[in-house]
Amino acid sequence: MLRPELLVKKSHRRVPLPLSLLIAASFTLSVPVNACGPDFVVRLLDDRNSTLLYMPEGNFLFEAGRLVDVDKQLPLQKETVEISTQEARAQMSDQERQTSDVIDQMRASNSLEQADALSKGLTAEERLYTLGAVAFKLMDPSAADYFNQVLALPSNEQKFYGLDAQYSLGRALMGDYSTENQDGSSVSPIHRPDEAQLRLALAAFQKVIDRVKNGEADETSLSLSSLGQQARVHIWLGDMVTATHLYAQQAAQGDYTGSRSLRYISSTLMNPKNEHLVVQAIKDPLVQQLMTIQLFTNNWGWLDYERESEKPKITAKIIALIGSSASTGFKGSDRLAALAYRSGEYDMAAALLKSSGDSALSWWLRAKMALRSGDEKAATVAYAKAAAGFPASELWGYTPDIDEGTVSYNMPPACRVAGEQGILALNRGDYLQAMELFYRSNEVYRADVMDIAERVLTLDELKGFVDKNVPAVAELIKKGPEEDYYYGMGVAPAVELREVLARRLMRAGRYDDALAYFQFASHQQWAKQYIDSLKVANNLKADKLTRAQAYYQAALLLRNQGVELISYEMTPDYAIYGADYSYVGDSYDTGRKRRNSWLLDEAAQGSAIQAGLKSVKAKTWISASEASRAKSELPKTNNNYLHYRWKAVDLAVKSADLLPPKSQAYAAVLCKATGWIINRDRKGGLKLYQRYIKNGAAFDWAPQFGYQCPDPDFIVKR
Repeated sequence: MLRPELLVKKSHRRVPLPLSLLIAASFTLSVPVNACGPDFVVRLLDDRNSTLLYMPEGNFLFEAGRLVDVDKQLPLQKETVEISTQEARAQMSDQERQTSDVIDQMRASNSLEQADALSKGLTAEERLYTLGAVAFKLMDPSAADYFNQVLALPSNEQKFYGLDAQYSLGRALMGDYSTENQDGSSVSPIHRPDEAQLRLALAAFQKVIDRVKNGEADETSLSLSSLGQQARVHIWLGDMVTATHLYAQQAAQGDYTGSRSLRYISSTLMNPKNEHLVVQAIKDPLVQQLMTIQLFTNNWGWLDYERESEKPKITAKIIALIGSSASTGFKGSDRLAALAYRSGEYDMAAALLKSSGDSALSWWLRAKMALRSGDEKAATVAYAKAAAGFPASELWGYTPDIDEGTVSYNMPPACRVAGEQGILALNRGDYLQAMELFYRSNEVYRADVMDIAERVLTLDELKGFVDKNVPAVAELIKKGPEEDYYYGMGVAPAVELREVLARRLMRAGRYDDALAYFQFASHQQWAKQYIDSLKVANNLKADKLTRAQAYYQAALLLRNQGVELISYEMTPDYAIYGADYSYVGDSYDTGRKRRNSWLLDEAAQGSAIQAGLKSVKAKTWISASEASRAKSELPKTNNNYLHYRWKAVDLAVKSADLLPPKSQAYAAVLCKATGWIINRDRKGGLKLYQRYIKNGAAFDWAPQFGYQCPDPDFIVKR
């Protein structure tokens, strides 16, 4: 039959370790910060020197899951699929529903006597286990007796609750009555049992683990929960080392709560108030690794904001303790080397790298050390080895919420390494390889991909790359009227890149080529309308009025749909952000940098890091050839934010050139064009107004020229 809800939902998943010094506080990682606006994408090209020399933080949850090997005799944590009570009942037989109703009524009882009176019709196992659950809810010591009675039943009578009773017995023995009330509040044990009873609890949990290792089914991962409960008991007994090993095994099996608990332990050991604990525990190799990843991942959840300045001192002390305790061949030596490097201890990093093996991180760090020494050739070789070692699925990032395990920022190291390789490729003039390396990042470094696509590759190079690597959508994307405004961040990078190519072809006047690369039906339709309007406008055989109207229609399309038709994805229009921001960083404007480097938050990173980076001569890593390419691709005239508005004005002026100066259409076209730029280009707007004053006729709306303009009348001449 389907079992009712377990007595205990793995309470250690909800209850923080009962150590008074643990502080679950959030700390902001030194990721790119902007004062306002959307989540701007991370850039590598804005500050290439810093990108190449800095070693990013790892992810604690990921690192904690790799401290020990997976135990193949234990299950791997699975994501549970919750079903509603109604769905669960629909899957039960009539007898199972009756049994479930009885059990629910018993669980709702306020006394054991009341619950027992309702138990008619249940098997001995069902009755005893449910009475144990009621006793547990009431914090009645008899709960352990009921669970022992379940375990004393013949094995053929323990059909559903044998493992659950064993696990719940451990909880009852340790006095872990922590549970959640209906209002969301928690009830915790008032008194902790003595050591003898805690030892019995440890044995009870070990029996859960042993039963599972001997082949018993463990659908709800009680064996993994037992590891966590054992660790909790050992902490109560003052044994942080054993607790660390147990939580590490729990984390290795994929149970996130093990990683979360390791964060509590590492934060406790990191706190200077607990120096006596860390000095004793640091002798254990696994604790050494834990403290290394604590620092490597920038996990400072316990530290108050006011104490930020203590970071370098605390880091140096922990590194020294690890360094003096770790033996040769220390398993986490690559992480420790990376930590030493990031802390400015370059000699220590170099020494550790000699015995850190061939891990991907070791080679990545060797590449950075080579760059510090000016050896680009050695760095290139090391980067290639690092790139081959990082799996695409590996993610680093900051995990701000200890209880929920959410990761606010993910950085695949494989993508980061490829991006750094791409910087070196750009520097040596291998632009297509750089494009290929950055494009591997998918969405991670999409802004850098777009910079290379628009500013570095020639138009034909970009077209060749897209034709070879970026497939078109099977069917043009249709959007509703409210979604017509293009936002690059809202689409797949492949779609975005083909749209960038389409707009670049439009800017170059290669209209027939451009149409095939638009991925949105509305964008392609506007492009056709624009192209058709220009064909009429440039037809010298057509009459002037027809051509003038066509020029104006083309101008109007550019003004209203310029983002979708000819805008730059990056500088100067920033279509990647919907053209909502006038400046969010230019990779080639070294004199004006947006705060978009991993290294610019000095408070977060510490003075030692800054000093170490400053000790290396700064280098832009932008060759003269690349800079020349980048400059040549910007608008030749009116290189302004929303540059397409000035393009629209140019077309409107051509329209006016074909109109009778005294006509309403002439005045209205110039009025509209003035309004398109007047708030951004006073000089250009004034020039259009002066042309109207010199040549045009007076109209009653003229005092609001550029601000309130009628539509031009191309039919009636005045």
